[in-house]
Amino acid sequence: MKLVIEAISDRGVVRTTNEDLVLVGNDILRNAAKRYEFDFSTYEHPFIIAIADGLGGHKSGAIASEFVMQNMAKAVNQLPLNLPKNIVRSYFNATSKSIHDSILDEGNADDTKKGMASTFSGALFYGNKIFLLHIGDTRIYHFNSNKNLLTRLSRDHSLQELNGNDGALKTAIVNAFGANKDIFIDFHEITHKLQDTDLLLICSDGLTKELTDDQIANLINNSNSYLKLADEAKKLGGNDNISIAVVRYMKYW
Repeated sequence: MKLVIEAISDRGVVRTTNEDLVLVGNDILRNAAKRYEFDFSTYEHPFIIAIADGLGGHKSGAIASEFVMQNMAKAVNQLPLNLPKNIVRSYFNATSKSIHDSILDEGNADDTKKGMASTFSGALFYGNKIFLLHIGDTRIYHFNSNKNLLTRLSRDHSLQELNGNDGALKTAIVNAFGANKDIFIDFHEITHKLQDTDLLLICSDGLTKELTDDQIANLINNSNSYLKLADEAKKLGGNDNISIAVVRYMKYW
């Protein structure tokens, strides 16, 4: 298996700071863009690609996203090999709860950090399986390269989407690191969804606030660089930080 990854974390046009981070393996990006290639015949699992978005309007969002990324990366590196799926799920449930409690404790101890919070969404490559890990409203999409079809794999942890309340604000996030007393993580296997040369798109809401799913699909289908997604979001306003990781999955090459 081979992965070709294009990743970018951009401040956008309006915001003065960037609270987003992109994680590729052990590499953390903020205000940077990078291309990666990993050959898993020589690179050992586990391996994660993820985005954390320090929630806008919360204090110390950049600190929260960095704390989440560092600790999730550490958890992936310490994950034992050859565990059954239910044990891996339990491992990340416990990890998420521990990180969440630490952020709450830090906020309670320091008023300048009180209320800091962060989303987290990623794809975990573990053994011969691929898992979705998702907290908040940073999204994960699957792009079928044969059908040119973009499908969202994650659900936003918002009042609107979790409760089916169309009248609720889309931006009212009810599940994120540091946001509320409790936290939960969506953990699903997505191995069967990916065919050879398909794409995974992980993106913060700085992209999806500016572009519809159809616009994203058209740009993916017609672009030789997926980082142009960020350029287009900036042209349309760039009102939030924009972070994107596009993963081309090649089972055979």
